[in-house]
Amino acid sequence: MLGIHLLLAVVLAAFSDGLSPLGVLVASIVVYLFLKLGAGMMGIGRYVRRVELGTCFLFWFAGEVVKASVDVARVVFALGRKPRPAIVPIALARRDERIATLVGCLLTLTPGTMAMEYDAESGLMYVHALDADSVGEVESGVREIERRLLAWIDAGEAPPLKEKIQ
Repeated sequence: MLGIHLLLAVVLAAFSDGLSPLGVLVASIVVYLFLKLGAGMMGIGRYVRRVELGTCFLFWFAGEVVKASVDVARVVFALGRKPRPAIVPIALARRDERIATLVGCLLTLTPGTMAMEYDAESGLMYVHALDADSVGEVESGVREIERRLLAWIDAGEAPPLKEKIQ
């Protein structure tokens, strides 16, 4: 994988000198197409899939941050409307502290929500929402972030089993 990253860095560095951001984007697309077409020969199919899922996740999450910013602005500037804050316990799908940390950071980056605590024993993450119409609404938002993050991390495949069956 290090070789692929170095190849990407060299190609982008070669094409980016004096190029506009559009030129860098075109060079990135060319490198991506090269990797996509050669993934079978080079054995990097999962790497390419991870790049695709990661790119989709970043664009989706940026959109979610914009939508949440608009929602928070509505709450702040609405006259006579009081926010309905809530602390919601949510059981994460995967009991892994690393995944919980990533989900918590992403939640905290999203305006109007904040991860407060994660209990590793029970797998519960406590999430504060600035304006919660329902517990289900908050939970579905967290589940969507977690689902997309896990798809990216697992590169679209099921994670390997850690426990041995005896």
